[in-house]
Amino acid sequence: MTKNNKTRLERLTNELRKIRARDIMTREVVTTKEDASLADVANVMVKKRISGMPVISGRGTVSGVITESDLFLVMDMIESGDVLEDESRKGFNPTVKFAMSTDVAKVKEATSLDEMVSIVKYKNVHTLTVFSGKKLVGVIGRHDIFKNFYNVVRNI
Repeated sequence: MTKNNKTRLERLTNELRKIRARDIMTREVVTTKEDASLADVANVMVKKRISGMPVISGRGTVSGVITESDLFLVMDMIESGDVLEDESRKGFNPTVKFAMSTDVAKVKEATSLDEMVSIVKYKNVHTLTVFSGKKLVGVIGRHDIFKNFYNVVRNI
């Protein structure tokens, strides 16, 4: 690596560390409950133009995240007949609990963009939940990380 490239890489790293979750998160968090139907959740995602949302348990805590990728997996299962019928949903409209990811990627408001890039990359998550203590205060999607990362790259 040339000295010039090394210097640019150091600048990139420094700039990414300056951007914090609190700077790029969406503060008005759209959530859903475990017992909501996937059709209802898909409708909300389309209307709000979001790709994922935290799932709130009956105890009021974040128990998972539901994303477009989760919904696409269920779409395939429905089309292939792999979703078994159940009396309450008739098999074609399961609940969020059926499809949500339970490995929730949680970050603090002070988490830096370079850390978020690593989390999304290595944990293969689509939605980061942002917490202040135990309180959910925001969400960050892959698009937010993507946009902010390349804004920094453009200026280096």
